[in-house]
Amino acid sequence: MKPIERIVSLAPSMTEILYALGLGRRVVGVTALCNYPPEARQKPKVGDANISPEKVVALKPDLVVAHAVLNARVIPTLQRLGLRVMSANPNTFEKLFDFMLALGRTCGVESQARRVVSRLQERVNRVAANTRQRRRRPRVLFAISLEPLWASGRETFADTLIRLAGGENALGRAFAGFRAVSLETALASQPEVVILTGEGKASLLKDSRWRRTPAVQKQQVYEVNPDIFLRESPRLVDALEQLAQILARAR
Repeated sequence: MKPIERIVSLAPSMTEILYALGLGRRVVGVTALCNYPPEARQKPKVGDANISPEKVVALKPDLVVAHAVLNARVIPTLQRLGLRVMSANPNTFEKLFDFMLALGRTCGVESQARRVVSRLQERVNRVAANTRQRRRRPRVLFAISLEPLWASGRETFADTLIRLAGGENALGRAFAGFRAVSLETALASQPEVVILTGEGKASLLKDSRWRRTPAVQKQQVYEVNPDIFLRESPRLVDALEQLAQILARAR
């Protein structure tokens, strides 16, 4: 089979994975949303959330790396055009690491991929070991927006991060996935920590309705970088370590 020398990435998370594996020089196309690492911004663009099959084909890739959910509409088109596509929905650490290893094998950098994944897994294991025996697990509300209020239930990477970092998802028993929730539901969960992927801390702290929650009473409201906490990429290990530090202060 032809060696993989030219790679097009169709999602920011996939771009981050490729660079983490040392394949950045082979990347010949990305999306307009791919902003990490900084050098990825200089690559030719094949679209944003919407991918142009024509632009992908024009770059003559040996491999297209796609997100199985975010790029679900365009993947069949690219395959019909004869392009080789690798895709994944790496919504757990196990799936993420397995995909990184598979990509490493496909691109001829298996040894590098194993080293990278091993280091990442060690960091995850270290956090989990440090938090496993905690009797006190603060209730965490993980919100991706406040107006409207969208929050994480169970079966999300956010839920995994919360549990591994030593917390309990305040809405984990209420629903699965990310959903719009009423303010009443959020307040009733009595979160002890609120994680906001973006801005909103100042307005939340000033809102009299939130003052009844332990999180506001104890000033345990944090804004975090959405690119680190929401993208299914190696930087989720950074997110896990950051969250573990936050929850250690809330015990």
